Amino acid sequence: MNNPLDELENIINNFPDQIQNLSEEDLNYKPSPAKWSKKEIIGHLIDSALINYQRFIRAQSEENPQIFYAQNDYCECADYQNSAIPQLINLWSAINNQLLFLMKSVTQKNLTTRKCNDLTSIF
Repeated sequence: MNNPLDELENIINNFPDQIQNLSEEDLNYKPSPAKWSKKEIIGHLIDSALINYQRFIRAQSEENPQIFYAQNDYCECADYQNSAIPQLINLWSAINNQLLFLMKSVTQKNLTTRKCNDLTSIF
């Protein structure tokens, strides 16, 4: 599997089952107060997918989109540590499926514009 979009689709299809096989104790475990638990890592992946979704949209319509986020603040504010794992999995799956759809639907014309030069590296 060499196509990045096929690889992403494979991950989206398999990740939920892999996570559901972990114990609640394992999902909540934090190696230290400054480190994230597996739940918080999933939350970070959700935040990253949401930010990347905005980047893909904006890269097609804006000249030089700039989107930044404070990942530790997002994780803390979203309280992923206390979220139910089925809820996190559903959110992760939904946003990543939509991101995959968007990435597959970006037109070749949009990829070749100056605005989207950075996007072409993933296709």
